[in-house]
Amino acid sequence: MDIYVVSIPGANDQMLKNLFSELPDRCVVLLEDIDAAGSVCSRGSSSEDSESDTDTRPQTKEVTLSGLLNVLDGVASQEDRVLVMTTNHPKKLDQALTRPGRIDKEVEFRLADRGMAREIYCFMFGQPGKKPAQVSQHGGCDGEVERRVDEFAAKVPESKFSPAEIMSYLLLYRNRTAATIENCDKWANSLL
Repeated sequence: MDIYVVSIPGANDQMLKNLFSELPDRCVVLLEDIDAAGSVCSRGSSSEDSESDTDTRPQTKEVTLSGLLNVLDGVASQEDRVLVMTTNHPKKLDQALTRPGRIDKEVEFRLADRGMAREIYCFMFGQPGKKPAQVSQHGGCDGEVERRVDEFAAKVPESKFSPAEIMSYLLLYRNRTAATIENCDKWANSLL
């Protein structure tokens, strides 16, 4: 299946409608930053959970809840499409968008705890030639890496950074693993 990525910021209802009408019947659609859509987060007086045609409304500069619901459930919607929506603020989304039937499964990607920081460090700096699954059942590493992993994990503040942020930091020092520990406090403080 092909994957199509749609960035909500910068789009409007008509653009979204045109795009969805051009998509193949079977595909994966990723709607990024769904919370950035104007009235998707808070229902305005003109936004309704309806099937009305968005062409009869004035052209908006952003995606509205009604416009989004029309492309998801309207006449042109396709059952064989897999729709993935991302948000940084799931609690702000309108219930009309998140009701059962529109959202089949919610997956929360949490911020990294110390155990996850350990696993990421081991993944990045584990023994050459070993696959991540071979590192250890409990996220441990072997040899020299094991001596540094606990020190690194202790320096990463609990539930403050995403796994991607930690991995990006470690990539800066992929050839100088000792520097990951030396500079960790400075890195963490610069982002907090």
